[in-house]
Amino acid sequence: MRISQYWLVIFSFVVGTASLCSAGTIIVGGPADTSNGNANPFGSAFSGEDYQQVYTSSLFSGPMTIIGLKFFNTAVNDSPTATSPGTFTISLSTTSADWDTLSSTLANNIGGNNTLVFSGSLAQPWAFGDTLSIVFSTPFSYAPGPGANLLLDVAFTGVIPASSVNDIFFDTNGFNNGGLNGNTFFGRAANEADNSNAGYGLVTGFVTTPEPASFGLLGAGLIGFQMVRLLHIRRY
Repeated sequence: MRISQYWLVIFSFVVGTASLCSAGTIIVGGPADTSNGNANPFGSAFSGEDYQQVYTSSLFSGPMTIIGLKFFNTAVNDSPTATSPGTFTISLSTTSADWDTLSSTLANNIGGNNTLVFSGSLAQPWAFGDTLSIVFSTPFSYAPGPGANLLLDVAFTGVIPASSVNDIFFDTNGFNNGGLNGNTFFGRAANEADNSNAGYGLVTGFVTTPEPASFGLLGAGLIGFQMVRLLHIRRY
């Protein structure tokens, strides 16, 4: 086998194995509450408000790059036909606030690494069972750890549903017979007092890729393996 063929094998091996580490979705909050959901912030008209949801860091096993979000509509069917028009501005940051310690002053919860990841319309046709997928314009690198919980911040303007649009009740966790305090891993806060709850929030899918360093280590390891193999073949 010629040297060029060896490098082709190495390249194919690295690319093929790296594909195993491609984008995946971490779903936080499943299984969803039965026969319960919530329309704030993406499913109804909450124009001019802010919404925050915090996820305790222990939900995540290690560093990741978040490239999108998913929200699900599988528990409550209000016969929606479309999402509402308007502009959603979504940011992520790390925060020392946890599921039960979000401040009612929302600005106090936002971390110093606050990153705008999406701004635009989410208007689209809708049917019960659909998933709202939000693709980030800017990825967010997140390293979970003590005092580094993950904060989702959503601001929205001009979100006024048409007369034919019914609310979309996205899946939740923590309903607890109306107590809205049924878990110990995420909580929410909004500029409405009745929408601030420790132990309740939207089931969330985080679309992630491994940190770039993971790919570098993977590639280096595979190349090293193939070089040893190459020397072995050439020697014997």
